[in-house]
Amino acid sequence: MTRYSLIKNLGMLGTTLAVAISPLARAQQETAVADPTVQDVTAGETIPASPIPDNIYLRDINSPDDIVWDRIPAYRTFVTAAPPVHQSTALRFDPKEGEHLYFQVARTSERFYIRLRWHDDSENQKSTVSTFTDGAAIQFALNGKDTNYMMGSGPKKPVNIWYWRADAEAVASLAAGGYGSTSILPDQPVSGKASFRQLDNRETEWHLVMSREINSKGEHQIGLKKGLVPVAFALWQGEEEQRDGHKRVSHNWIMLDVAPAPPPPQPPILSAEKRSRAAKAAEGRKGEAVLPKGKKVPEAGTFY
Repeated sequence: MTRYSLIKNLGMLGTTLAVAISPLARAQQETAVADPTVQDVTAGETIPASPIPDNIYLRDINSPDDIVWDRIPAYRTFVTAAPPVHQSTALRFDPKEGEHLYFQVARTSERFYIRLRWHDDSENQKSTVSTFTDGAAIQFALNGKDTNYMMGSGPKKPVNIWYWRADAEAVASLAAGGYGSTSILPDQPVSGKASFRQLDNRETEWHLVMSREINSKGEHQIGLKKGLVPVAFALWQGEEEQRDGHKRVSHNWIMLDVAPAPPPPQPPILSAEKRSRAAKAAEGRKGEAVLPKGKKVPEAGTFY
């Protein structure tokens, strides 16, 4: 091999290594460069669902790229390998491997939304004997935060799971009460939509919205009218042969305030010109008589 060929091959290898950044390395890069528009969230913290006024309409009920999401606060949590539950997953278990999952939570008076986004180098939409699809899940504890975040704690402490797969047209609403107990519920009120997007920096992401009517009924369907709801997340990267229990999860519950109290009314924001006029008017009123207690400001043309 000539010296030129060696240098060329080393250069190609360096390019390949630079492109093939591991999820953990990418997460470390993201952490090092703080994003002021995203709030980091860890287990035990509480976040509020953001209200969407009823006169604001989405282009599509579950559009993951609707402009309305630019106005909803974004959060970020770290997902790492799920604890192994049997020998086959223990062989693949790497507790240090992980990535960031970004999420937003919103509601109207009738519908509840959760939007997820995460980095993915490949769009995996087929599941065969040797290939696996991308996927995501949102898990809710039905009876309190002392429920095991890994699929529930038996029939008295079950979980409701919203489960999306890239190779399926619908989102499934599931229930579980421990390992091996996952079941499809008879009522399926959850819907969703995903898009695989290329960003300006040429990296690629999944954007996914899952939603449900707030008043939906049915056994093991999470209540979303009011209160604090424990929530956790899971991701499956098909390119990494993740499936079943081989996945990344947020470890333990994040508390979700599904119907936070509205913020107190704020004074109107005045333009610079109006602020200047108001300041001059206030200056001119200095030394003026103050109305006696109980007196009302008279209408124009009257005296007191």
